[in-house]
Amino acid sequence: MTLVVAPAGAGKTLGVAGWLHHGTAPQTSGAHWLQVDPDLSPARLDEALADGLDPVAGEPQAQRLLVIDDAHLLSAACLRMLDERLNGRPEALKLVLLSRWDLPLTRLVPELLGNLSVVRGDVLLMTDEEAAELISVHARTSDAEAVTAIREHARGWCAAVVLAARTVANTPDPVAAARRLAEHGAPIADRVAGDVFASLTPRQRHVLLCLAGDTLVRPSQATHLANDVLAADILAELETTGLLVARVPTHRGDPDEPCYQIHPLLAEVVRRRIVVGGVDVARARATVVRAVHLDLASGHTDGAFARLIAIAAMSEAANLLADEGVRIIMGHGAGDQVADLVLAHPEAVEDRPDTWFALALQQWTVDDMAGARHWAERLIRFHEDADHPNDHPNDQVDPAQVACVRLWRARLGLEPIWTAMGFAQRALSSPQTPPDPGVRPMLVYELGIAQNWLGELAQAEATFTRAIGLSRTQQLYALATSAMTQLAFTEYLAGRERACVEVATEALASLGSPDVWPMRFAGTRAFLALLLGTLVDLPWSDESIEVPDTLIASRLHSADVSAKFWMRMRQARLALAAGSVVQAERVLQAPADTPMLADANLPDHLRTILLVERAFLAALASDRMALSSIEVALIDMGMRGEAALAHGLRADLDGDPRGATEAFATAAADATFSQPPTRVIAMACEAQLVDALGDRNAALDVMAPAARESEVRRNAVPFLGWVHQGTPMQTLLAALERHSPTPWVSELAAASRERLDVTAFFAARTATPNERDSAPHTPIGPALSPREREVLAELARGSTYADIAANLFVSENTVKTHVSGLYSKLAVSKRSEALAVARSHGLL
Repeated sequence: MTLVVAPAGAGKTLGVAGWLHHGTAPQTSGAHWLQVDPDLSPARLDEALADGLDPVAGEPQAQRLLVIDDAHLLSAACLRMLDERLNGRPEALKLVLLSRWDLPLTRLVPELLGNLSVVRGDVLLMTDEEAAELISVHARTSDAEAVTAIREHARGWCAAVVLAARTVANTPDPVAAARRLAEHGAPIADRVAGDVFASLTPRQRHVLLCLAGDTLVRPSQATHLANDVLAADILAELETTGLLVARVPTHRGDPDEPCYQIHPLLAEVVRRRIVVGGVDVARARATVVRAVHLDLASGHTDGAFARLIAIAAMSEAANLLADEGVRIIMGHGAGDQVADLVLAHPEAVEDRPDTWFALALQQWTVDDMAGARHWAERLIRFHEDADHPNDHPNDQVDPAQVACVRLWRARLGLEPIWTAMGFAQRALSSPQTPPDPGVRPMLVYELGIAQNWLGELAQAEATFTRAIGLSRTQQLYALATSAMTQLAFTEYLAGRERACVEVATEALASLGSPDVWPMRFAGTRAFLALLLGTLVDLPWSDESIEVPDTLIASRLHSADVSAKFWMRMRQARLALAAGSVVQAERVLQAPADTPMLADANLPDHLRTILLVERAFLAALASDRMALSSIEVALIDMGMRGEAALAHGLRADLDGDPRGATEAFATAAADATFSQPPTRVIAMACEAQLVDALGDRNAALDVMAPAARESEVRRNAVPFLGWVHQGTPMQTLLAALERHSPTPWVSELAAASRERLDVTAFFAARTATPNERDSAPHTPIGPALSPREREVLAELARGSTYADIAANLFVSENTVKTHVSGLYSKLAVSKRSEALAVARSHGLL
């Protein structure tokens, strides 16, 4: 692999292309050129790399050289694949990467082994002789003074040499122009920006101005945008300069039609020219606006907004934002351009209420709550102002937009959610067609979020399904993906964990599609749903689930209260899976960061989930008082089944297996919600206690339907063994496998053979309430050495000093020394106190 790193205009593309064309080295023969585009996936890159490999052995056989231009645009997934290939199979690489900056590749070892070479921009700097030859061609003069002036200030930069030379060539006195160029201290690009167009014909300038919003353009597209039948010939003519326009390969549309790329420096020149304005800019603006209107009339909206912004047609851009705002942001991913319009030209939208919803949506999608609330509040005030004249089309506010904004406000706790939902349902039932067709799927999506939050799961599932269909129909791909992630949570809440995993997996796959604008928060939400759905399934793994690199830096939207609730549950469950009941309790007891997530403000179905989760942690910690208070809270909410479950766990702690059995039977009969799986957990606990009371057949009669009900969901959590007085789950599942063998029961039995019940597992490492009260309260736990931790673990197992010495291969005197140091650090004087402090600080 050879990496060529240099800034724009340094001559990377021309230099490598010339080396391939004129070179005599064997590797230059039959080289393949690959231009990075948004569609370049790891699979396509792998196909390009595999070209020339032996199809059977996979070994190189006259493998063609692959040149990847604009490698700085490669996706993270493609870069990871190249890095793995470079470090794992360098013999299968024959690659040249052209990039504007260093790429995140593992370089030290490949460079030492000679598998990676890096060529910097200083190698590409032109020599004085090369610069003089190029200046003579473009400046149309060989005057030594002019050549020297341009060469010294261009300093070997290929693009600057050409641009400065073309500027000088357009003047009556090239020598005087070169002298003036040398006298000013501004950078070359700034100096030539105002004059470079003078070296082009008016027709060339017009075509380039009309293409300001496109970096890659086809001749047919140029003809349409510039309204010039000779636009294709003009691009071909500019391409012969070797700098201003370059022909690049393409994989879109007609493969026989060439594709041109406007050089970044020339694009910057065009941008500055548009800012300055003038007759030619006004003519180009009118031409592009005409082309955009033709595109909109035929239903082609992709790229229209960007073209209007690029040509500074702000009034027309505001009109398009009013008509297609949702599609521009959620379909074409032009949110940044919408933000640029507001910042650079606030006057274009200040008096346009029909654009305010799109502006609020753009701010909402990037989690700028201050900006979103600004435009949302203005929209609502305008809608509620009965005295405002409504005789102008721009003064009409779509009720669907207002309904969507009110649902946003409800998610922020600024108005009652039931009121906002009622307004939204009335807006959706209205026969009036919204001015912006994308608003309706957006409103359906927001209504589904409200229904999900309130526990109306059947309605939410139907609403999200409708939102996905409407979004895909209108090409709102990002909105469709976001609705899928919300649907995954709805499936999980409804007790369909397998469906949750399937929907979340599909959503994550769609995030990698080139047609989907990568929303910041949809990936985090999808992965969170996937994690919750897979945590309950078999096989149980001791390894943590790795977060994809693309999601590590992601975070949750500040108004996504549902995802925040489940993130809290996920952190508690991962803490418990790591062996710490104390840490899991701390997570669930931490204060909420928004009023809607406070325990008292949670809807009943989410508060029930939280209380039941705390009940299981209290049972593992033998906290009878906590279980009693949880039971009372559930009774006050009217959750008889879930309250009976908490009562059964407390009775089990009190050593009353018969009372616990009756309570678990009540819980199985009266469970209110599908999540958590209260019914199946209660049946499994009841079966353990019934078997311990001596009735194996009755226990299996309860256990068998519990296994059947959990098989559909593939939820193995009920069979972790949640009671202290019952038969171990390992024994009971083995008996059930002999009595009623099914594939699911066999999986459960196999998974439990090597595992203790959670009650037994946490008994030795979880502090009881008495131990927590007696242990000294310090903000930072004592720091133990690795050997002291080993000794502490042996003490927790009940080992004698002789046992510890034998197990650790040390003398008893050494053990006594470690125990003495351990007691000193824990500030205790006996084993029971040491274990109490260790459990309280999570040292076991």
